[in-house]
Amino acid sequence: MHEKASAVFWAITLIIMKLKSSLLFGIALTLPVSAASFLTLGHMDAPAFGYVSMAEAALDNTLTQGFEPHMHNAGGADGATIDGVKVTDESEYEPGDVTIVIPITSTTTLDGTSYYWLPQDELDAANNGTPFLGVGLEELDPNDWGDFVVWLDFRFVSGPGSVVIWQDGFTPDIFFTSSGGSRSLAAGSHTHFNWGFTALGNYELEFTISGNHEDDGFQRASGIYSFAVVPEPSTALLGAFGVLGLLRRRR
Repeated sequence: MHEKASAVFWAITLIIMKLKSSLLFGIALTLPVSAASFLTLGHMDAPAFGYVSMAEAALDNTLTQGFEPHMHNAGGADGATIDGVKVTDESEYEPGDVTIVIPITSTTTLDGTSYYWLPQDELDAANNGTPFLGVGLEELDPNDWGDFVVWLDFRFVSGPGSVVIWQDGFTPDIFFTSSGGSRSLAAGSHTHFNWGFTALGNYELEFTISGNHEDDGFQRASGIYSFAVVPEPSTALLGAFGVLGLLRRRR
């Protein structure tokens, strides 16, 4: 029943998201028309980073030396649902090509502030009808990087509210906020976080990876990732009917 309800919700929501904009309860929600697709459920690594060494690039002129920011879907039973379809084959996407969707029905509280929420825990993500978002560094060989670590810097590019990214623990460990942040992560690791957004609308978040490669020296690259906090099913349904009716009247 939950899966059927989620399927109906996202079918309705995607109608709205494929339109340039809609007006919902007096709030203008402009969605990123440049984004080709929308991630609504399942596991996705975003950001994810690979690396092409100078030696590899010298052997293959189709490769570009340096870090490769991207989004990675491992596929399988936990594969990402993109535009309403579960993608069970492994796949990769450029940053920003797939907008990560947070329904306003998924909420939590941190330090007294309410957030629209992408959970750190996979079961929580499934129960709240959200994507299960990871940070993927598995493509980086730990032996290639000084002290076996790389650095991840965060920059809030745009959005109608504030953002906080943290991990659960005895006390919450806050990694990044709208003010920024920089943390070291183990090369080769796979990490999950809680993501909190304070307002309905579109956000762009930039992640910059850097590190000292054993052969190639200091390396750095960035990717900008798109997020959208979207209306609840009942609101989306009313908005869809209203927008479709408006389109019919304009013909």
